[in-house]
Amino acid sequence: MKIRKGLVGSKGHHIAYLAVNEHLVCDERPAIVFIHGVLASVNYWRECVPPAFRKDRAWYSLSLPAHHPSTVPTDFAPEHVNEQWFYDVMYGALKELLGDRKAIIVGHSTGGFSALNLAIHQAPNVVGIVSIAGFHSGNWGGVEGLLVKLAGLGRWAESLFAFNIRLASKSPLIQRVFASLLAYNRHAYRANPISRRMLETIRPDVRAQNPAALFPLFNGISRLEIAEQLCHINVPCYLFAGTHDPVVPARQSLFLAGNIERAKTIIFRNVGHMPFMEDAEAYMAALERALDDIEAHDRAIRLRSAEPYKKGTLHHELN
Repeated sequence: MKIRKGLVGSKGHHIAYLAVNEHLVCDERPAIVFIHGVLASVNYWRECVPPAFRKDRAWYSLSLPAHHPSTVPTDFAPEHVNEQWFYDVMYGALKELLGDRKAIIVGHSTGGFSALNLAIHQAPNVVGIVSIAGFHSGNWGGVEGLLVKLAGLGRWAESLFAFNIRLASKSPLIQRVFASLLAYNRHAYRANPISRRMLETIRPDVRAQNPAALFPLFNGISRLEIAEQLCHINVPCYLFAGTHDPVVPARQSLFLAGNIERAKTIIFRNVGHMPFMEDAEAYMAALERALDDIEAHDRAIRLRSAEPYKKGTLHHELN
């Protein structure tokens, strides 16, 4: 992979990105942009994209706010974090990264929420989304849910939140245990070499995480709710969900599937929050099919929009 790293500015935040295999960029195809989940980093996707993306596809990775090497403004506070703020920051970063180029957003967990939120607000350059274990409500389960609840208690809990973040970031063993708790099929998760490589790849960023930056984000996540706005999604939407996700309850995935018009849902049975490690072969194949389908939809729209112009031009020339 040929990787260019950088930061883009958006609403006072500096958001990290990776631009991968840019020599393969084709202006006729939408950019593929991956967004990670909380406590990971922009480097997460270096190990979690389909094999063909390593050398044969151009793609981008965009960081969540407050995740190293991204930085936050000095006045970043819990009251800033809501659905509109998420859209403003992430769309601003996307615009700075790609300009007016069309994009397909692939997000995991909070990245999945971000993809859904971009589609809800009808971000002008987003032509389709894939939400992997995404959510409509910040009411989570599992270890990540405990951290959200802890931050949601307010400022008096900030020191305890920071202690837990620092403890996890300094210990590779705790990182491995924490990550494995996100899986349901832990045997498959541990047996997959992607799991080990992913943790090794993001470890420098995890060690450098700033708990003071993460706290406002986690505090605000507990209040996120986009259920009533899902009807505004009008681009192709794929939902990937594990039947035994300990973080995003199955009822959330069912709600998303039932309330997004024409959403296509891919269910991974006996899988938790990490389908790319727990059922890697099925996940990678499903993702490539979803991306191909969204690209085909976008191509058909472009062709239809070009037809009246071509016919008008021909009529003008004949006259």
